[in-house]
Amino acid sequence: MSLSRRFLRGLACALCAISSTLAAAGSKSDQSYVRDFKSWEVVCDNVKRCVAEGADDNDPSLVAWLWRDAGPDDLVKLQVAADKPFSADQMRLDGRPFRIDPSKSKAWHDENVQTYPYRLATEDASVVAAWVEAARDAGTMSFGAPAATDAPRISLAGLSAALLAIDDVQGRVGTVTAWRRKGAAPTSSVPAAMTLPIVGPAKPGPDLSTAEQRRLVNATYARFRADVDRCDGGLDDPDDKNAPRQGSAAVALSASEALVSLGCGDSTAYNDTSLWCRVNRQTPFSAKRLDLGENTGVGNNDDPRPRNALTGAGYDSSRGELVSFERVRSVGDCGASTTWIFDGAKFVLAEKRFQGACSGLFMDDWPWLYRTKIR
Repeated sequence: MSLSRRFLRGLACALCAISSTLAAAGSKSDQSYVRDFKSWEVVCDNVKRCVAEGADDNDPSLVAWLWRDAGPDDLVKLQVAADKPFSADQMRLDGRPFRIDPSKSKAWHDENVQTYPYRLATEDASVVAAWVEAARDAGTMSFGAPAATDAPRISLAGLSAALLAIDDVQGRVGTVTAWRRKGAAPTSSVPAAMTLPIVGPAKPGPDLSTAEQRRLVNATYARFRADVDRCDGGLDDPDDKNAPRQGSAAVALSASEALVSLGCGDSTAYNDTSLWCRVNRQTPFSAKRLDLGENTGVGNNDDPRPRNALTGAGYDSSRGELVSFERVRSVGDCGASTTWIFDGAKFVLAEKRFQGACSGLFMDDWPWLYRTKIR
């Protein structure tokens, strides 16, 4: 297991702990699941949609995803992406051709992605089932001549265990629908899929003037300066300790409240940390630490930073979205992203994405740990 995968397993555990906290608080039980199996990683979201992703940190030439929805009437999808052109008839499993009927698949060049622009996908259940049967005990998937050293390829080591994990999470083991451990139980015995939680943003409040922003930031910093110092952990020693740190900002939350972020140093060279507070827009600018109702991944027993500390965070008032983004490396091709929506009273968890392998994939391709339906 690479260093990035080991680090991200810890990050994933922290994210799943968030889900457990939500469940304990009375929300619907969350089913988020993350586990890696050699070259493959399984990520299941809160409604048990699962994806097995195959990628190689050291040879980022090909990526594969195998999705499966929960429930007896599940949807399946197989998609592969490469950094150079390829076609469906070039697929090989351990050097043996595996042909996909072009009428049952789609190949395209995706101009909207930064990496792996050449894509091939099928949602045909019979094609996916045949691929699973052929690939689960194979060693390598490649495209092009088997002996070509530059042929896009990935290892299939761990795929079999990943398939079994998905069967287990979705309650398919022992049923006719299982990918790895079939049985005689009928399709109807598979647990039904859960529905997505529904969230909706409040209408944005009137914007803050530049002068208002400055007053709110200064007042909030004066109130929580000790928190900022504790968050810095002595790593940041600004010239003027009476002034807010670089990156501090204020934005309208509603007509009566603002959201203020106080910069408090970098947790790494590319992960800036800030403290978030809800502040009354009128004097004396009474303020309180932002309560997200869950562990945000910092401020736990192993982290001295306050619980309202977020990494790589920003608030979009037009959408009511607070987003944090924690990168494992500066390019931002692996890590975790969490989004909360302000519903007019509180911030509600809206989505979480997680990417374990640092293989050049960016956020639009990352698996979901948590999803909602936006009202």
